[in-house]
Amino acid sequence: MELKPIYKDERNTSIDIIRGVALFGILLVNMPSFDQNHFGASYLGIDAFIRLSYDLFIQQKFYPIFSFLFGLGFYIFMSRAEYQGQQNIYFLFTRRLLVLLLFGIIHQMIWHGDILKKYAIYGFILIPFYRRRTRTILLFAFVLTLVYLIMMNKIDIGIHFEPMFSMPILIMLLLGVYAGKKQILINISNNLNLIYSIQIISFVISIPTLYAILREFLSRPEYSFSFVSSEIVAFSGIPLSIFYISTFILLLERKFFLRILKPIGYVGRMSLTNYILQTLIGLTLVKIFKMNLNISMLKDLFLAVIIYAVQIGLSFLWIRKFQYGPLEKLWRFLTYSPMFGAATRKSRGQTISSVEPINNKQTKNHKV
Repeated sequence: MELKPIYKDERNTSIDIIRGVALFGILLVNMPSFDQNHFGASYLGIDAFIRLSYDLFIQQKFYPIFSFLFGLGFYIFMSRAEYQGQQNIYFLFTRRLLVLLLFGIIHQMIWHGDILKKYAIYGFILIPFYRRRTRTILLFAFVLTLVYLIMMNKIDIGIHFEPMFSMPILIMLLLGVYAGKKQILINISNNLNLIYSIQIISFVISIPTLYAILREFLSRPEYSFSFVSSEIVAFSGIPLSIFYISTFILLLERKFFLRILKPIGYVGRMSLTNYILQTLIGLTLVKIFKMNLNISMLKDLFLAVIIYAVQIGLSFLWIRKFQYGPLEKLWRFLTYSPMFGAATRKSRGQTISSVEPINNKQTKNHKV
């Protein structure tokens, strides 16, 4: 049976909400990082409990969600372009990645914690997987997970840090492509049993890692983010982020949750703009407050909530007038503009942005 393209308003709201939630989690994590004095710091009292809550439920849990959505977006982009008759979908996506890399380089100049460059670089790795079968993609993700576990135990601390935080990104990117090809987020009603199973299994896998983090916390008079605990926190991000994704997918099938969480979707719809805006606002506020206040997780939590509330309001006002955020608009222009050699043949009376991924049977030449 051939599946017709689905228009964006029927499904994209849920993805935008999940992306918006991920942006809030990323802001919560980045806010302490904007202040360099937090690195290696020890925490007491309420700050220790906030730091523990971060490590249990937030740290390294939301970048993987964003990675999953990036992988999903890769498949949506490629299948849209192919459906619309683009002359060279690989060239077009390469252009898109190069523009994202440029954004990442500029953002890196502002703040050391940029993630856009990694997405752009790893995006090139995704290209060969567009025509691979789902079982092949899942196998690669599984093998990478095993390699990651081995690396955590075998690699010296000096060279361990970067792979420790990069491997989960690549794993979740592949899982996002897998979800796109399986159309799990399009045919949710037909995949409920699968989604429920994923939710339960991912939570069960998370329990030992959460216990290990809690034990680390209870074993010290002062709580700090040690290398040992950072390994555990990093790995816990994979199963717990999958649990979060599956839980939100199920929640957003209910109109009540879709309605009350819709404002968060405005932030997710402008994710690139809001991600960089978080850095600009966060760094500015840290400079203002650092002279007057000591290091405080409570302060950073408060500032993150304020920043995100402002972003919800600004995003709502912007989306009322414009279809895309300012940086999203620039990203599209640099990707598609004929000024830079992009061929954008459109067919069937649709624009590329108006349809969702097509069924695998419509995609040509799938490989093992």
